[in-house]
Amino acid sequence: MRSVRHRHDDALSQVSWGAFENLVADHFRAQGYRVEHVRPPGDHAHHDSGIDLKLFRDQEIIAVQCKHWNSFQVPHHDVHQLIRVMPIASATGAIVITSGEFTAEAIEAAAKFRHVRLIDGKTIRAMLGPIEATLEKQATKAETWIPIRSEPPPAKHATNRAAAIAAVAAVVVMGVALVTLYTVYIHEIQRAQMSAMTQAKKASEPQRATATAVPSLLPGLAASQKPIGTRQERPPVIHGAPTQRNIIAEWNDKQPIQASLKDQ
Repeated sequence: MRSVRHRHDDALSQVSWGAFENLVADHFRAQGYRVEHVRPPGDHAHHDSGIDLKLFRDQEIIAVQCKHWNSFQVPHHDVHQLIRVMPIASATGAIVITSGEFTAEAIEAAAKFRHVRLIDGKTIRAMLGPIEATLEKQATKAETWIPIRSEPPPAKHATNRAAAIAAVAAVVVMGVALVTLYTVYIHEIQRAQMSAMTQAKKASEPQRATATAVPSLLPGLAASQKPIGTRQERPPVIHGAPTQRNIIAEWNDKQPIQASLKDQ
């Protein structure tokens, strides 16, 4: 930031940002323009969009930026910012007004665009005329209307009560939401458990029916089968054995071979 070469010390340099903007707006109204404040005068807490006033007359739409700078020069950045936002505002021209001075770079930047105009502190003072009379007139008007339009400030206890009610309502809403979520969660768990039990019961029924039917079939199977070793088999054939009854009787009457050998 560069300091101004000449610092003004007059009534205009002592006014507030909002008063400076109102003085500029009143001047252009006197020139036949319809003036629109883009934001409330003096409201510099919000983001600066680059436009403070919009002037309307016939086909003209002029974007105005007011810089109530008395100690530092306005740089070229502010000029470029206003040029960038002109298409958004559908502006046909732009004016940067300061109560102080512009840097040389800012003057060169504005010279490149014929629809951009810079008004420094000397020029705006010549345009506005005597500031003391204007300020006295505005002060008288404000004193006349303030008692009529003024409203009592909201009671502090009412504000605190509203904040407490809002906090309690938020807690209640959160509690209801948590209870609802918990109920749904428990219901889903019980539903999953019942489904698993039902499927397990259906799967075990065929096995149980098979296990019950097998013992009833075993007696029939055992009855239909012949015991091992009870089959009728033909006697072993002994070669050389007698086949007639009289010979068999004589065969049986003979002593065994081992006994006859012993007797001998």
